[in-house]
Amino acid sequence: MRTGDAGKLSTKVTATSAGGWRWYFPGTTTTARVVSAGDAVKLR
Repeated sequence: MRTGDAGKLSTKVTATSAGGWRWYFPGTTTTARVVSAGDAVKLR
């Protein structure tokens, strides 16, 4: 997992099944909870 200069989060993973994927951060006492937009994965 990496973040760029603007704070954009990215990673590379190997998909083992089709489905929807998204980032989730539960939040802390000083940072709000964040859920990213979903992304669909299809396997051939």
